[in-house]
Amino acid sequence: MSTVYDVAVVGSRGFLGSAIATEIARRGATVGRFTKQEPFTGGAEVVVWAAGHVSPADTSGADRALQDLRDLVAVAHNSHVVLLSSGGAVYGPPATAPFRETDEPSPANEYGRIKLAEEKLLADSGIAHTVLRVANPYGPGQVSAASRSRGAQGVIGQWFAAVRDGRPITIFGDGTAVRDYLYIDDLAEAVAIAAERHPGGVINVGSGTGTSLAVLLNQLTDAVAPLPVEVHREPARGMDPPAAWLDPAHALHELGWSATVSVPEGIAKTWAAVA
Repeated sequence: MSTVYDVAVVGSRGFLGSAIATEIARRGATVGRFTKQEPFTGGAEVVVWAAGHVSPADTSGADRALQDLRDLVAVAHNSHVVLLSSGGAVYGPPATAPFRETDEPSPANEYGRIKLAEEKLLADSGIAHTVLRVANPYGPGQVSAASRSRGAQGVIGQWFAAVRDGRPITIFGDGTAVRDYLYIDDLAEAVAIAAERHPGGVINVGSGTGTSLAVLLNQLTDAVAPLPVEVHREPARGMDPPAAWLDPAHALHELGWSATVSVPEGIAKTWAAVA
């Protein structure tokens, strides 16, 4: 099939996919937008796979996720595929943060195992591809009206949805767990560059900075003031590692990219869009 699009974004209606498609189009590329209901059938130089079949809280769509990726491989053999994987879930002990691409993957939960299986599926297929192991993305668009009933994905989205709706936020553990939070505009830029350059291999896409839940709570409290923030604490979950953030040095080398939006700045921008 002849090339119709410079870049096809699969999952273009989701939080990540919509931002990525918008950024790629802003940079001048012809973008095709595809969903589970309107699948990609071929005809693009690059395919960005941002389909949200599974989440850390719900992995019931694992079989569908892998089958849809197999279907993509069958029709995208002349394309370069950019896969959005997870930087926070595929790494783990004995490796320690900040995680590097040379660390052996060691998923601590089912979500991480699924994302790693997607990576392996592409590697075994022989198709040209780049894997982006993404930190915890957040930003405007993460919390929508639908979040009132379904719950937003990601701790920042969940917390903002709770504050907006007058509910307590939930913290698991003592607040010392450290994660890497990446603003959506920074993520979209990294993916757009990968779609342009076709670097290949595995690349971490993260801020390079770990932020504890306790610090994150303080930053959120500052952003939503004077609204009150009620906190409900639960025991730590066994699947959560104490520290997980990414070393983005390889992204700087391969993509000329690094994150520019700090967590306090990104949280303020996100709340402005939610409130």
